[in-house]
Parts: sequence; structure tokens; C-alpha cells
Amino acid sequence: MPRPKKEAPNHAGGLYEIKITIGKTVEGKLIRKSFYSSESKADAKKQAQQYVINKEVAERTVGQFVDHEVTFGEWALKWLEVYKKGKVKGNTYYGTYQNPVEKHLIPKFGGILLKDIKPVDVQNYFAEMKKKYALETLIKIRNCMKEIYVTAIENDLCYKNPVTKSLKITSVIPPTPKRAYTKEESEKIIQYAKTHKEGLAIIVLLETGISRSELLGLKWEDIDYKDSVIYINQGTVSLSDPETGKYMTVSQGLKNAYRQRFIPISKDLLNMIIAKPCRIPVGGNKRKGIEPKIIHTEYIFHGPCGGVYNPRNWSARVYDSFMADMHKAYPEIPILSCHELRHTKATLLKDDGVDLFTIAKILGHSNLDMLSKRYAHNTVEALKKALGLED
Repeated sequence: MPRPKKEAPNHAGGLYEIKITIGKTVEGKLIRKSFYSSESKADAKKQAQQYVINKEVAERTVGQFVDHEVTFGEWALKWLEVYKKGKVKGNTYYGTYQNPVEKHLIPKFGGILLKDIKPVDVQNYFAEMKKKYALETLIKIRNCMKEIYVTAIENDLCYKNPVTKSLKITSVIPPTPKRAYTKEESEKIIQYAKTHKEGLAIIVLLETGISRSELLGLKWEDIDYKDSVIYINQGTVSLSDPETGKYMTVSQGLKNAYRQRFIPISKDLLNMIIAKPCRIPVGGNKRKGIEPKIIHTEYIFHGPCGGVYNPRNWSARVYDSFMADMHKAYPEIPILSCHELRHTKATLLKDDGVDLFTIAKILGHSNLDMLSKRYAHNTVEALKKALGLED
């Protein structure tokens, strides 16, 4: 009897193809998978049978079968795009997620398959990083890596998370010390600010403890003139456009629900705000005889053309300029950052005996534990005052 004729390849490129059903989608559609061989259809069928065996063994032993070989870098970028971008505030996305992933995690683990990264690799990585970065930064990196793996497991890209409970994170880099002005220094700065062209913004920062973002997000409608109250409803941030890479300034919601609050202010400060012009001239050309257009500003502390102020530009043009002039007038008073004015307000409130709950309400803090560690009777003098044991 003549030998049966060998079956011709059934796929492009002279390959033999076998298709099998490996499952169903959530909609109930069959999921089909192809196996190829350059030798014979029987060989392709053998590959398919081995796949089914491997899948069943994996599901019985580890409870999950990984059918993909995806690198950490590929999934980390996908995670940013799908799970974080547009789901959180722009500045939170950049500082808390994008920066730790792209600057730290991908350079180290980017080319390694998700399934090949072990807990010991993660522990060794953080042991190296403790010499370079403060604990706060390392915790952000750890949290990102942990979340990346949680979603990878949910998507059947791997079955174990190497960021385990046994991971120990330490740092030899001390946290940046928080500086604050004394009550006497703060009063001197406020008096000086009353004579400076850019002083009102500094007074608002020192007297209310709001952030730079919240200051630049203040609108005229946020002032209650009757009860002398400022309402904090939005903040201003500078974001990088993902398409063009260019920065844009936007006024949007606050960091969290606790940041939306009201802060009583003194009559003196209220009158200074009222005295600030809300209508300004924009444009025009004196040489050509073109008169400027008078516009009503929406923001109290606005940009040169009356719109929302870019935070970086405001710091360079207004804050830094004021601080340089102030330090020249009072060389003994150091120049502190804008955020340290917020810290100054909290410190002075604490020194005056204001309880932590009230401080949290004024500053918009959600975590009393953090406040208690930083501000609760952290000097002998403050503790004596709280106990009524002052000399």
C-alpha cells in the first residue's frame, strides 16, 4: 500500500497551524489559540497538547496560569496609562506615580520579565537606594511597585507579588528639616510686607497657612466680606501636556476633600484684600495710541495679563523677589520656602496652645497622626505650658 501523502502546510510561510479553544471571554465568546510548526501538523498538535497540560498543572499548583511574557517596564507604563493617568490630580500623578516609575523603577527593572523579579531582588534594590534617597521617597517607590504587581496579577501577567510583607525599607538620608519663623520674625515680615508691592500675598500665606497652589487659586468670589472669611475651593498647578510635553497652568480642584475649607481672617487683612484692585489694564500700545483694555480679574493673585498665575513663575517673580528684599532689610531673618510659611503658621498656632484638631481644620490636613508627631508639644517649654508649669 502506498504511503499517505504528507499534508501540505496550512499557514503562510510554509507553517502548519493547529487551533484550540482555551477558554471564554466575560461575554461568553470562545478564546482560540494557534500553535505553529515548520515540521508537521502533528508537531503543532503536540505543542497544543503540551500547552493544555502546562495550563492545568499551573492552575492546580499555583492557582493561576501565566500565558504572557511581559516585562516590568511594559506593564509599568501600561499601569500608569490605564490606572493612574486622568484618575488622580495632575501634580499627584507626576510626583507620586510617574516620577517614581520612570525615574527609579523602570531603569532598574524595566527589561526584566514580571515573573522573574523575586523578593530578594526587590530587597537588594532598596538596600542600595537607602544610601541615595530619604525614606519618604523610598516609600513612594515601594507603593508604586506593589500596585503595579497587584494589577499585573489581576490581569494574569504573573501570579506572585515580589513586594512582600517581609520587605524592609530604611534610609541613611535624614529627612529635610522643617524650618519655621519665630513669632517675632513673622511679625517683622508682616510689617515689612505692608510696605512692599508684593507683600499682600506673603501676609496671606503667613496669616492663613494656605499653600502656594491655594493662594494662586483664590478668586474674588471666595471672600466673605461680611464675616471676614476666606473659602479655599481650588488650587493652581502647572502640568505637562502628555502629547506636546509643554507645560500648562490650570486651576482645578484640591488635593483631597479636607483641603476644601474656610479660614477666618483679621479685619486688617480683609481691608488689605479689599484695597487690591480687581480691575486692571491689559494690552494697549502707548506709542501707537492704542488704549489698554480694562478687565475684571477672576483671581486675586493673577498673572500679568489677569489670568491664572503659573506657580513657578509666581515663585520666581513674586516670592523670591520679596524674600530677597526682606532679607536685605533684615539680614538676621533667613529666607524660607513658601511651604515653610505654612509650617510657620502651624508651629505658631501650636505654640499658642491651639489644639491639633483646629490646626488640622485650618491647614486642611486629613492625618492627625502626622500632625501629632510634628507639632504636639515637641519642646520642653511647650509641654510645660500645656501642663501649666511655666516659670
